[in-house]
Amino acid sequence: MYQNHPLSLAYLTVFGCPPVENVKVAAACGYDMASLRLVAPHGLELAHPIVGNSALIREILSVAADTGISFYDGEVFTLLPETDVETWLPIIETAGEFRMPVMQITCEDTDLSRAGDKLGRIADAAAQHDIKMAIEFMRWRSTATIHDAARLAAASGRGNVGLLIDALHLSRSGGSPADVAALPEGLAVYLQLCDAPAQQPTDNAGCIAEARTARMFPGEGELWLKELMAALPSDVVISVETPHKGDSALSFTERAEKGMATARRFLDNLAS
Repeated sequence: MYQNHPLSLAYLTVFGCPPVENVKVAAACGYDMASLRLVAPHGLELAHPIVGNSALIREILSVAADTGISFYDGEVFTLLPETDVETWLPIIETAGEFRMPVMQITCEDTDLSRAGDKLGRIADAAAQHDIKMAIEFMRWRSTATIHDAARLAAASGRGNVGLLIDALHLSRSGGSPADVAALPEGLAVYLQLCDAPAQQPTDNAGCIAEARTARMFPGEGELWLKELMAALPSDVVISVETPHKGDSALSFTERAEKGMATARRFLDNLAS
């Protein structure tokens, strides 16, 4: 907890880190929580499979208990037209074993009714484990904007569906802190914090590369982060997501340390 905000180590900040080491890194760098990638985004490979590996799950839980780290969000479902929700149930059950309060979900289905129905069904399964579904909107997805995500949440008809507010994706999809402030109370589940230049990449490929490998540390770019924080609850959970161009030269611990140090400095500046 820092300045009233629980801080979680986002998966992308230590991209490629094996899950047991991920927990140890989070603890060493002062995070309260960590993210685990339980399922790869559509089109990508999962580097370290966890679901179905009972021995690994036990080891992760043991290390987490020893270090005092809890788990916040699991990554990341992708709703497709052909998605069979039943195949996701083991993932939800694994998230439940880790006592994660949140699972991320993106959407690549342009049929709002169909996507909302499937989201509602996986949300019902998640509710049995006290898990919320957090929709992450991205400029290159079918659910591209904060308004698209709010419509999808409404279409699900479930109270345990909300929005993940990623500062970069909000900016690159044309959103603003005012859009966040206008959301119904409680719909914004948590914040992924980073910074970026004001100038956007010219195409979706550039946006994808920026999001995965070229973010800036909070307070070092030109996004309206102060206004964004003011639009969110004063105790919003912050996932520090800061993969950047210099990562290849750094250890996992160094990446996490830089993210933590800059997040704390940003929060200190907000409070001053």
